[in-house]
Amino acid sequence: MTIETISRFEGWLTSDIFSPGDRKKMDQKVNGYTAAYIKRKAKSIKKIQQVPHYEALDMAAASVGFSNWKDFVNKYEVEVKRKNKSIDLASPSVSVPGESVKGSSLKIDPYRKLLIAATNELLQRGLITLESKSGSYSHEPKGHVLLDLFGFPSVVLWDDIGFEELRISVWWKYDHSSHPQANLTGNSREKFSMSSPLAARAYYKKFVGVTASAWLERRTGKHLQGKNRDKIFDIYTRNGELAEMEKLPYPYPKGFRAQGKFFF
Repeated sequence: MTIETISRFEGWLTSDIFSPGDRKKMDQKVNGYTAAYIKRKAKSIKKIQQVPHYEALDMAAASVGFSNWKDFVNKYEVEVKRKNKSIDLASPSVSVPGESVKGSSLKIDPYRKLLIAATNELLQRGLITLESKSGSYSHEPKGHVLLDLFGFPSVVLWDDIGFEELRISVWWKYDHSSHPQANLTGNSREKFSMSSPLAARAYYKKFVGVTASAWLERRTGKHLQGKNRDKIFDIYTRNGELAEMEKLPYPYPKGFRAQGKFFF
């Protein structure tokens, strides 16, 4: 049996030694790098070099000083065991209606509310499904749609990253006419192909209020990976927008859970 056959981002090989509490620490840095960073880097390598995802993971890990992906996982395990206290995410949160554990309300981050609403819109429009048709090593088409989200023009993007996961990204309060690269040519033109806008962050405030991305799990369950702010990435927030997001109503997920386990 090959590594490709038995590995789901190599994390499945060690999943039995991680407790549910340890899953909350998956953003733990090892030698200055997180699993999420290496995972994104591997995706880029896979696209450019046309190699299998497990091989791209090894290459990405090696590029930041590890022998391979398994070496990172092993060192991560040691680091998590060493650090036995919870990470304080220090993120604003609101109660999730109807969800509780042992009588205490779960909390959900305002960025996660945007991602839930964005995923709901994609499902309602039939642009994605919760049942993957791709299998582990093929990909469904990616895309984007311009729509209103909580009453504001926005872009919602999706991309199949393999293993029946989708990357869901939202650009809230988006103004294409003010995007400095909206009307350029060639590779400099915004093509809505990445999780973040194609412009220097210094210009974001001119055309977008908030950006955020997360992984939508569809194989072992139907949920946005992580809890609260945990595992939400590529976040940008224009001054004043966080207070607006905190006032947004909770968008009940349509057929999936607002949060859940993270997988490498």
